[in-house]
Amino acid sequence: MPGRVIPKPDAGAERTIRWSRVVSYVLVVLAAIVLSLRPELFGDPQTQPAHALLHAWRIVLGILLAVAALGVQVVVGVRWRTGLRRAAEDGTDDGSEAAGNHARGDR
Repeated sequence: MPGRVIPKPDAGAERTIRWSRVVSYVLVVLAAIVLSLRPELFGDPQTQPAHALLHAWRIVLGILLAVAALGVQVVVGVRWRTGLRRAAEDGTDDGSEAAGNHARGDR
């Protein structure tokens, strides 16, 4: 069974992919910054009763930012694949399909 050939993204899809990568990188960097914050930055734990809560929220926020970065990539990928499927169903492909994907009678 031949492998599937995925066409190169068009200009609009390339911009979307590039934008999603930038957003994901920014979210990952923010997650790394939040996770690397030392608890001492929030003050002395003896004088601030909410210190433990701030420490826990730092971890939760870092994980949420990392998951959001992954979510951006998944959403963009799913939308791009859906667009490819829709274009294939409508028959509006640009003719870049490989010859091996056609039946012998179509060549």
